[in-house]
Amino acid sequence: MNEPDASVAGAGGRVLNAGQVRAYRGPSLVLFLGISTAGSLAHRTFPGWSQIFCPGAVMRGADLPEDAGPAEFRDLMAAMTANPGVLGAVVTSHKLRLFNACGDLLDDAEPLVALTREINSVSTREGVRAFARDPQSLDIILDGVGGQGGGAGAPGGGGGPGVGGPAPRAVLCIGAGGAAIALMLAMRLDITGTLAAGRPVLRAGRAARGPLTIVGRDQASLDNIRAVRDRCGIPGEGVALRLAPDAGAVAGCVRSAAAGTVVCNATGLGKTSPGSPLPDLTAFPPGAVAWDFNYRGPLTFLSQARHAGAATEDGWDYFVAGWSAALAAITGTELTPDLLSRAVRSARPARPGGAPGRPRAGR
Repeated sequence: MNEPDASVAGAGGRVLNAGQVRAYRGPSLVLFLGISTAGSLAHRTFPGWSQIFCPGAVMRGADLPEDAGPAEFRDLMAAMTANPGVLGAVVTSHKLRLFNACGDLLDDAEPLVALTREINSVSTREGVRAFARDPQSLDIILDGVGGQGGGAGAPGGGGGPGVGGPAPRAVLCIGAGGAAIALMLAMRLDITGTLAAGRPVLRAGRAARGPLTIVGRDQASLDNIRAVRDRCGIPGEGVALRLAPDAGAVAGCVRSAAAGTVVCNATGLGKTSPGSPLPDLTAFPPGAVAWDFNYRGPLTFLSQARHAGAATEDGWDYFVAGWSAALAAITGTELTPDLLSRAVRSARPARPGGAPGRPRAGR
């Protein structure tokens, strides 16, 4: 039987429901779990990535609403495990909900899953294995934000403090969800060491990165980050948590940040919802870099930053590194610098505006 055609799959054949996943017959299948996946550029980039990580495989979306209940996640997981043609799924939304709904169905989970209590990819080839590789993808690219190759002024660049190099940049993260947690772990944990040891391994010495401030609009999200920080044994003095319930309060945090700070938009505003976490005419600190984790949409946050004279970075590198890390986990492949470079080159024609991506491939 051939794979389902556009007449039985949603969104022009790009999206399958649980029943269609269970009945699927065709090339090896990677699912893309989100809320509205049909418009993602991943549908354009995946054919090239499949040749790198899972030759011959195809990708289809699996959409669940924001208020999906546990039964819907468990039904999808059951459909995946019942079909030997399904390799697994990359999860871009619902990471916490998937963990909460399906944690008891996992046969194995890497340590970052237990630490974050989120799942960003799952393999169903040999049992159900769960991964949380967003910290790994941010670790790969972080030193290149605001400067090539982690050079002077780049986060973590120049050998770190106390060894003759420039001090790492401070980072201020607007948003206190899963992306903020991944950023905190990338800045404070040795991710490679943590995955190898099966427990949190802290960064130290030359590997140390600069101070981090996470700004959240509600106390519950900040409390969740504090709980992750405590589970990892991360010292509290290097991670400040600030409550800012409205855009004006967020702007105040940005204005008071140190010179050279990397200011991140990790809220989804500008992609999943219109707008920006900042009001117009917000002042950025001197030498600041504005980094939007989004790569498509109006990117209002970056427009505001350019108006204020700040340097800007979009989220394309994060997108490529994130998918590469997830696909490597699903297929049991080591994410080497060579594989990441190949993934970057393969995706480049799809980049909005045609600008080159440059994920750092050092770790």
